Amino acid sequence: MKSVAGKVQDLVGRQLGLRSVRLEDHLVEDLDAVSADIVNIVAALEDLFEIVIEEEALADIRKVDDLCRMVTSRIDPQQAEAAR
Repeated sequence: MKSVAGKVQDLVGRQLGLRSVRLEDHLVEDLDAVSADIVNIVAALEDLFEIVIEEEALADIRKVDDLCRMVTSRIDPQQAEAAR
């Protein structure tokens, strides 16, 4: 089973049509994401992990790792353990 980070990387890659996504990649500068892409990625993560990411939190998203930390902080501990 893939880790949370692996699932986030896969989802970001699929949403942006990329083969490889690294945790340290900046969504805008490195991956050429626009704001609509980021909103779609966040919505897909909410569906995938059954979480809610508040609109105010979107301003803090710069890197793929930011998405991972955001997801990890919102999923319940059992779900996080199962995703490791």
